[in-house]
Amino acid sequence: MPSSKSFPRWKGCFFTTMRRLPFLILYLLLGLAMGCDHQHTFNRVLVEADSLVEQQADSALHLLENIPDVMNKGDESNRAYYTLLLMQAKYKCYESAPSDSLINAAVHYYEQTGNASLLCRAYYYRAMTFYEQGRHEEALLLLKKGEDLAIHNHDTLYMAKYHESLIKVNDDIKYYDMMLKYAKLFMSDAIHLKDTAVIARSYSHVSTAYYRVGLWKEAQNYLQRTMSLLHNTNPVTKSYILTNIGCYIHMKGDMETARYYLEESLKANPMPHTYAELGNVYADEGNIQEAEKNWQEALKTDDSQTLLNVLSSMQERYEQQHDYQSAISISNRIHQIKDSLTQASEQAALAEIQHKYDKQVVENKYYKVLVWLFGSLLLLIAISICYYYYHRRTVRRYTNQLTAKEEAIRNAQQRIALLEGMDGEHHEEIMALDAQIQMIRQQTHEQLGQGKEVYEAIAAGKKLQSTNKEHYLIEYYSILRYKQYASWMNEYKDLTSRLLTYLILQDMGKSDSEIQDTLSITNSSLRSIKTRLKAHLRH
Repeated sequence: MPSSKSFPRWKGCFFTTMRRLPFLILYLLLGLAMGCDHQHTFNRVLVEADSLVEQQADSALHLLENIPDVMNKGDESNRAYYTLLLMQAKYKCYESAPSDSLINAAVHYYEQTGNASLLCRAYYYRAMTFYEQGRHEEALLLLKKGEDLAIHNHDTLYMAKYHESLIKVNDDIKYYDMMLKYAKLFMSDAIHLKDTAVIARSYSHVSTAYYRVGLWKEAQNYLQRTMSLLHNTNPVTKSYILTNIGCYIHMKGDMETARYYLEESLKANPMPHTYAELGNVYADEGNIQEAEKNWQEALKTDDSQTLLNVLSSMQERYEQQHDYQSAISISNRIHQIKDSLTQASEQAALAEIQHKYDKQVVENKYYKVLVWLFGSLLLLIAISICYYYYHRRTVRRYTNQLTAKEEAIRNAQQRIALLEGMDGEHHEEIMALDAQIQMIRQQTHEQLGQGKEVYEAIAAGKKLQSTNKEHYLIEYYSILRYKQYASWMNEYKDLTSRLLTYLILQDMGKSDSEIQDTLSITNSSLRSIKTRLKAHLRH
């Protein structure tokens, strides 16, 4: 059957750059020998290794293994960077990972320093190392954390890596709906990356996922898309895709065509799962000798899931041949593998972990939104309260200043009246008092004094004489009745001075006829003001 068990690592091209490496290594050694700054030199060579590791992992590994004393003389930044690159290169070259302590130190460093890009990469290779070591729960948690980080970083390359890895995880735990979800996400990533080989692999994953959920027509459609891109893939990817095609055709019952694709897959890159499936094809054709030959090749793998698949097929064939002794032997071996893996409980645990993690992510998102909304509301309330008290204090200060100035003017006017009624020459003092009154009036104007004078004059029944006085009135009223003025600003939009003056006069208790007289306008002009005011309502 189609499988995701043996999806290829993201190794890319395997071409080396050996002609460049001696010069790079010589350059490094000479730099260190001549007493150059170690950290700068280390960092320069690590950056060079980083440029090679994605597409030329074997060259990057060779370069990394020839950097002397980096773990002894390098600073914490270079040690973490070196460990990350070494872990990545070893994984791509199918070699054992560095020690857990080194990897943990590197991951911890990037978590502390906040380097999101390198942390995303560290999570991925740490997770894949865990998965291959059978530490599946730890691997899944890291994959989920890394997926979130890659999405947050808009890192399409690592989004693709995480999504492809999660396809395998969900296939292993038989969570096929989730497998299909991640297969579609991976396909979207591949299209954005514009990498034909990755697109071909993504189509194969989608085909397999559709097959798993029982949507045969969709599975076949994506299988055809995969085949159309097969010539653009590298040997590892080509082998993986050909195996899936062979599995699918085997399931359809075309043994000869299935055998052809599986044999072509083995020519491109031998994989245990391909041998296992080819053994099943031979068994269905009745060629037990060739079937057992291929099964034995498949059994050379260390992958427990592949072993279980192969052994289950062998047990079924032995039972069909009534070779019950061999079938029992195979059955015992299957039980040993299952017991060592505690497969059933682990599958449930992995599915539960993923479910809880996804649920927690959703809850955290809602929680963050609620916190943001609540915080915004509190901030808005705080700003409103601050503005209210600030405005009140401002109004109080203006009022006190105006009252003091009015008192000074009254005192000056009373003194002038007294001097004018007295005998003798008081002309100079009277002029000085007049100048004082004018100066106070000018200062009062700056403090909305003229607006107050206009307001009091209108309240006493006098007419509004000019446009300037209209502006003074509005400015004064915005302080005197600031709550009412603010409500007008909320209720209406784009109010003109005349419309605001009408609202002020109305608020002062003036009747329509009094407003006409105050503004020196006709009844039709007043009706026009009312009509325009309605047009300025916000709702």
